[in-house]
Parts: sequence; C-alpha cells; structure tokens
Amino acid sequence: MGLRIALVIPARVPVDKYGGTQRDVVWLARELTRQGHTVTLLAEPGSYVAGVRMIFIPRGKSAADVLPSDIDIANFHQNEAPLHSPVPSLLSAHGNLGNPSEGWNWSFVSANHAARHGRKTFVYNGMPADEHYFSDSKSKRLLFFARINRRGKNVTRAMKLAKSFDYGLDLAGGARWELLTRSHVRKEGAFSISLDPRFKFHGMVGGWKKAELFANARALLFPIRWEEPFGLVIVESLLAGTPVIASPLGSMHELVHPDIGFLCETDAEFGAAFESAGSIPPRRCRDYAAEHFAIEKTTRQYVELYRRILDRETLP
Repeated sequence: MGLRIALVIPARVPVDKYGGTQRDVVWLARELTRQGHTVTLLAEPGSYVAGVRMIFIPRGKSAADVLPSDIDIANFHQNEAPLHSPVPSLLSAHGNLGNPSEGWNWSFVSANHAARHGRKTFVYNGMPADEHYFSDSKSKRLLFFARINRRGKNVTRAMKLAKSFDYGLDLAGGARWELLTRSHVRKEGAFSISLDPRFKFHGMVGGWKKAELFANARALLFPIRWEEPFGLVIVESLLAGTPVIASPLGSMHELVHPDIGFLCETDAEFGAAFESAGSIPPRRCRDYAAEHFAIEKTTRQYVELYRRILDRETLP
C-alpha cells in the first residue's frame, strides 16, 4: 500500500546548476511517485516538480507549521531539527552537524557520515542513471568540480597537483576571481597559481556543459581535506564513465572502489593515479554507479525507514 509522504526542503527546487540536496530531493520525489506513493513537496515559493503536490513555505514560517493533515509521514531534508512536527518524521541530514537533536529519527548519507554523529542509520544518495550522459571517449584533461572557494574542497592542491604532473585541468564551480574572496584560499596563493595556462575556469555550469565536462575528463580530481558526507559529484562522474581520484576522507572509502578509482594521500600517489586512470574502462565506472547508487534503490530504502517509523520504531 502506498504511503502519503511529505518531503520538506527549505530551498527552491529544482536547481539548474549548484545544489546537491535540492537535486536529491527532486529525484526522490519523482521516484516515490513512480513507485506508487503520494508525495507532497514543501519548498520555497517558485518551486515546481511535476507529478507532486506543492506547498510553499511562507517566509518567516516553519515548514512544520504548514504540513498538511492528510499525510502519513514527513521527511525533512535539512541539517537542523524543526521545533516540532505534528506527524511522524524522519530527518535526513546532508551536511556535517554539531550534535544531532535528541528525540528525532535521523538518517545520514553514508555509513561514515552516520558514525561521526554517533548514529547508524544511513541511506546513500541515488541518481537516475538514464539522465546522465556517458562517453567512452576521454580527453587528457582532469576535472575539478566543486565550489572553488570552499577550503574543504582544496582547489589549491588540485591545481598544484595538475601543474606538478603536467596535466590540463578544467575547473567548474565558480569563477577565477572567487579565489580572492575567501581568506584561507587566498592566503594559499590559489589565484596566482590559477593563472597557469593549463587551467581553464568554466564558472557555475549545468545542462549540456556540465554533462560534457564530466564525460570528457580523464578523471575527476577530488583532493578534499574535510570529512565529505557523501559527494554527489563522485557518482555523477562515474555515471559519465569517468574514474575518480580522491583523498581518503569522509565517505570516500565507501564510494570510490579500487575498480573505478583511486584514493591517494601523497603527491606521488596522485601522480601514479593520473597515469593509471586511462586503464579503467568507462563502462565499468558507469555500471558500478548505476548498480550501487540507483535512485530506485535509494527510494526503497527510504520507504523502509518510513514504515519502521510508522511502526513506532526508533532508528538507531
């Protein structure tokens, strides 16, 4: 029997470019509907997802204040607990929190993410494979795809590595001048390094441009220096047939299997991975991601959590 589910996200959906959580929620809403559930989506004014009932969250109001009475469960996709909820609820955390509020059922986006918050319940983010462009043909250039002025994404090391091993690097997720706007990135000299002709900045991209960058890259370079909760770009890269070269932090041990990528710490390890990336078959990358991070699988796991909560179980 289908459930009546409210998905709550305090943002506007869908997004054209940057916005991982927003895209997660849209994919989940669509797949829940396809699997026979009735979905209500609470989001900021201007949001729209075909096939689901929309309720806009008024400015200055809590989503819990406008939850409809004809739902079975609410799934809040936010990093803090609402003040209250009139119906059984699941809180899906997508970012790193302080201490999750007690008295709520929380779900996280990887085993590592859950464990670092003293919890066990998690559901991997899922994507529809058929919406992601795939190519067998790869260029010799690496791809860095993240908000370039975020310290944790480590654009400075990405550029230094590409320069050291003489690889071209495409950077998406902001304009070059943004390297001057955050003190920790600016102090590392990222802007000066970025003037090397090996580097090409693409700004915030979406649509075909984004698909093309992922599909044509030799590898996705992801030298993070923070505990990544999940990393949607990892799955997007793999679905495009592009292997991943990342630092072994956060969820990376769960997402980047040796068959489809490399986890590196030293510069020498990154350099060896750059050379070896071309030996990984693109189809293997896509098949791995389509199997392990399918939106159909993610949705079934969420529905299982909803039913457990409705059965009055407290999630571990």
